Amino acid sequence: MDKFYDVIEKMKLKDIAILTNGKVDEKYNDFEIKNLGSLENANRESIIYLSLDNAVSSALDKTAEYKEKLSHIQAGACFIRQEDIHFLPTGIIPVVVEDPKLAFIQLTKVFYQDKNVKYEGISPNAFVAEDVEFKDKSSVHIGHFAVIESGVSIGKNCYIGSGAKIKTGVQIGDNCIIKENAVISHTIMGNNVNIGEGSVIGGNGFGWHSGSFGHIWVPQLGKVILEDDVDIGINTSIDRGAIGDTIIGKGTKIDNLIQIGHNVKTGQNCIFAGMCGVAGSANIGNWVLVGAGAGISGHINIGDGVQIGARGGVIQDLKAGEKVSGYPAMPVSDFLKQAALLRRMVKKKSPK
Repeated sequence: MDKFYDVIEKMKLKDIAILTNGKVDEKYNDFEIKNLGSLENANRESIIYLSLDNAVSSALDKTAEYKEKLSHIQAGACFIRQEDIHFLPTGIIPVVVEDPKLAFIQLTKVFYQDKNVKYEGISPNAFVAEDVEFKDKSSVHIGHFAVIESGVSIGKNCYIGSGAKIKTGVQIGDNCIIKENAVISHTIMGNNVNIGEGSVIGGNGFGWHSGSFGHIWVPQLGKVILEDDVDIGINTSIDRGAIGDTIIGKGTKIDNLIQIGHNVKTGQNCIFAGMCGVAGSANIGNWVLVGAGAGISGHINIGDGVQIGARGGVIQDLKAGEKVSGYPAMPVSDFLKQAALLRRMVKKKSPK
């Protein structure tokens, strides 16, 4: 018995194919899968996946290595693309899909249900204001000592963990997960949004008017908009806008321990790795990748598809497709040349 997950006992290949939009020879429809495996640990009751995207890169072709591993594998079935079926040894049943890894991930979510995210209704210890609007109250979980204030609306199939606080007027879409001790205010949330433990969404932006009198706080009158399919990690802070709104675009994934300042706008499908920070009013395009510990200055524009290396410091606009690293951020090729030159200079001056 697994201590952390509820694991289903078995699943027929025909049902797996339906779930993953795959195809399997109907003579194997009733073949039963009892666990998910890898190339190294699979058995006859396992299903694995083979994606040669993992085996072939511009730098190294590991196809032969994969062939060798497959020759000894004991798996019962394998998610695989049609064009790669010839790699499978006799005896492994192919389940043909467009994206083998995606299919494997979809099945993982069905096979393993996290025991820490159980939908058990509304705890009698939770505080829920009388005027909270539920799309389907019976489908919502609200944990012990959570607080849901006046004017909140909650979609169907939502999970709100113990100790979480949803402040006045927040709107939550369908299928959202808000983990324990998160605090949400001044926020409109789309569907399928996940927010990690201890994160604060919609708090005050860092806005001050300074003069000989000192520093006077500027009221933050905007909100945070989290579009559909946004994921936010643990202990992350996203500030609401000062006048306009802070907007996190559809499909964007934000890691742990990250600060997003007021009035930041991101496009769709961006990724922010742990401990990076974005200062207020930065505009970030679609599919931007920000490495761990990187910093982006405020009031600048980052184009679509930009990649920022770990601990990079961006202090000026970047055009679409640029790849930068270092501080101040520069093209990766220049950064590597600079690092190599500095290393040679240090070695040259070192005492013999």
